[in-house]
Order: sequence, then structure tokens, then C-alpha cells
Amino acid sequence: MDRSCWRFRAALFALGVIPVLPFAAPHAQQAERLRGEITRIEGNRLTLRGDDNGQPITVFLAHDANVVSVVPFKLADIKPGRFVGTAARPELENGRPNNRWQALEVHVFPIGERVGEGHRPWQPEPGATMTNADVTAAVVHAGTAELTLSTGGQDYVIDVPPGAPIVAENPGTRALLKKGARVAINRAVPGAAGTFTANSIIVTTVKNYPPK
Repeated sequence: MDRSCWRFRAALFALGVIPVLPFAAPHAQQAERLRGEITRIEGNRLTLRGDDNGQPITVFLAHDANVVSVVPFKLADIKPGRFVGTAARPELENGRPNNRWQALEVHVFPIGERVGEGHRPWQPEPGATMTNADVTAAVVHAGTAELTLSTGGQDYVIDVPPGAPIVAENPGTRALLKKGARVAINRAVPGAAGTFTANSIIVTTVKNYPPK
């Protein structure tokens, strides 16, 4: 897959707008989020041990499915000028939002990649948002940070608490899909007999990523 094609797919992936396989289109509105560990691979057919209840899940990947690799990234290495994304919930002061956000995770895009830029709702958690933007200020302490992200003429102050996953997103390959690998699918489309289809998959070595 050439770089321009990956950028297009990555942009859709970051926005949660993943094109669906033609044979699964009637069920597109029912797309689900899956998390689990690969227990078996047979061509494009994956069997996962689901995080929710440990039950097996069968997923059929598109032959040209996009694979994203997610690996740990050092919080101290997030500098002004880097393009990042963060799912975050609004912080409250006396029961009301105080114009600051608490990060649920921070993902760092490859240098030169600017996908899904903007600030929008993050559906897995009511009230939470996803912000993909430039870091314009970064104050990092031991295990915590205050990041200022700027997009659309607006600044967003993000507090990164201890334990929040800090990761880097990079293009991956099918070689990462092997038994024991931890994966996440943000738009898995239900198919026949309880199976799913997908055309994008995350492979990660970070146990608490994605957060939802």
C-alpha cells in the first residue's frame, strides 16, 4: 500500500469514518467496537478472545485491510510542534466544566501526518471528546503533563494523569497479526452467524489501549 493510500485510510480511521465492505453495507449502522487477543488465524479469518467476557469472536478482514501499529511512547518526548490526538473527558469544578480536559489516552502521529484534525465528540463515553491537533505547549512532570493543543483557532488544555496510555501510531503490516497479539477494531460490522467483518484493525502492545 503506498503512502498516500495509507494517509487516506488513516484519516478515515482517526475520524471513525471507516468504509465498509460492499457485502456488509446493509449493516453499517450496527458497527461495533471489539477488543481482544488473537487466538487463531486462518487467512482473512481471525478468532479473538474478547475482552468483555472471554468468549471467542470471529472477524473476517478485508483482503486489503488497513493495519495500524500502536506502541508505547514517552510522555517526556511530546514536544511543541508535534501533532497528537487525545480522547479526553471534561474536568469539572464545583460540578461545572472548567475549560480543561483530562486525557483518557494520548496518541502521537508519525511526523508529517496530520489526520483527522479538529475537536469532536468521542462516542464511547458521553461528554468526552477527541482532539487531533498541534501541541503548542507542554509541561511534563513525573508521570503527568499539561498539554495545550491548538486547532481551528481554539486552545484546549489537556491534563494527562498517571496511568493514561501514551502511544505512537504507525502504519503496520499483516505480519503483526499473529496468535497472542492484542487487537482492537473500532468499526466491526456484524455478519452472518455472529461473525464480524472489518477493513481496519489496531495491533497494540499497550494493554490499556484503547481505553474503551
